Amino acid sequence: MKRKDPKSTQGISEVTAEILIIILVVVVAMVAYAAFSGALNPLFFKKSVYIAGTAAVSQIPQPGGIKYDVLTYLPKAGDPFYLTGQTSGANGTQVTFKALSPGGLVLSPDASSLKGSLYGKTLYIYPNGSPSATQCDYTISETVPTVALRPMTLGTWTIQMIDENVHVLANTFKETVTHGTTSLPVAGGFVGTSPSQFYDPSCNPISQTVNGNLLTSLTGPGNMTATYFNGASSITIPGSTGLGFTGDMSISMWFNPSTTSSWQQLIGKGVTTNAGSSSSNENDNYQLFQLGNQLLFEWNDATTGQHYQAITTTTPVQANTWNYVTATVNNGVLTIYDDGVAQPLAYDNSNVPGQNPVTGPVTVNLESNNNAVNIGEQNYATDPSDAFYYNGYMGSVALYNQALTLQQIAANYAAYQA
Repeated sequence: MKRKDPKSTQGISEVTAEILIIILVVVVAMVAYAAFSGALNPLFFKKSVYIAGTAAVSQIPQPGGIKYDVLTYLPKAGDPFYLTGQTSGANGTQVTFKALSPGGLVLSPDASSLKGSLYGKTLYIYPNGSPSATQCDYTISETVPTVALRPMTLGTWTIQMIDENVHVLANTFKETVTHGTTSLPVAGGFVGTSPSQFYDPSCNPISQTVNGNLLTSLTGPGNMTATYFNGASSITIPGSTGLGFTGDMSISMWFNPSTTSSWQQLIGKGVTTNAGSSSSNENDNYQLFQLGNQLLFEWNDATTGQHYQAITTTTPVQANTWNYVTATVNNGVLTIYDDGVAQPLAYDNSNVPGQNPVTGPVTVNLESNNNAVNIGEQNYATDPSDAFYYNGYMGSVALYNQALTLQQIAANYAAYQA
């Protein structure tokens, strides 16, 4: 008997060949089974839907004379498909359309208005311009938007099309928005009870407490959600992390007061121990009041601790009329706008309007605090007469950690937004 060379690989090669033959037979059997039975078709034969198209950015003129960018997508050729949410002509493969903002928000535009096959149709992707929408409500439409738009965030946006049949990314595009905004509210929406609500930049609801009775009804201009404060009701936003400011900021809001004969708080992050005493009894990060026909902004200085007030020397506020007010702090400079028009201001070093006047303008150096944000009522420590309840309607309200530009304010005013 011939001895096998221990260094020979002949035996190993034979074993390997046998294993490969077995694997090949198994694979052929699986493929045959898949072809004839269909049981393994999803594994072997399904592919992602094919859609050839192009993405772009289009500029849309807006009220106030500015232009905002919107995303567009033109499907040109490929397999039959329809978008998730499409209620008419939903034939072919279901595809979900996503828009990813430069800040990382994943948005799902409402596709319910789309009809039939989408090939050859330019689709417009843009923020819902309804005054009752949040900044995360987007629309995808076959027609050019004619309503007032909310500005999209500047930077690179990503469009994704997801094949819901095999759950893979069918297509993706990147486009850059150059006509939009870097200013998104740290809090915004409609104060009060459902459906009105404050939201953060990611459109998560912000906790709020309703004090007293509020009446919500669609009575504001442009179908704006409006909440009625009866002079004994208010909103408190406790634990106001992110709603305190030490640099640039903006308050943007719509209100319709029932009277101009009293001092009424609109919104503020402050507290008073005795409103009629010295300014040392005020601790305000910011406060915005309606003072009869005037507007008043007050704050504590972060360096000196002194309390200041700035009051419009004009009387722009009208009762039973919608007023749009914006207060901005830009590099320490305070500006109060009524209906988009900057108002002249007088200053005092006090918590009583007109007491201890000082030569302005006074640099606004905001002092942070841990107070809640109150809407429709001043936060008081001891005396209920210091509440200064608001009586009337409030609509859209927003707080920003940036100063809105004059163009942005004009666009808000023209579109009944904040």
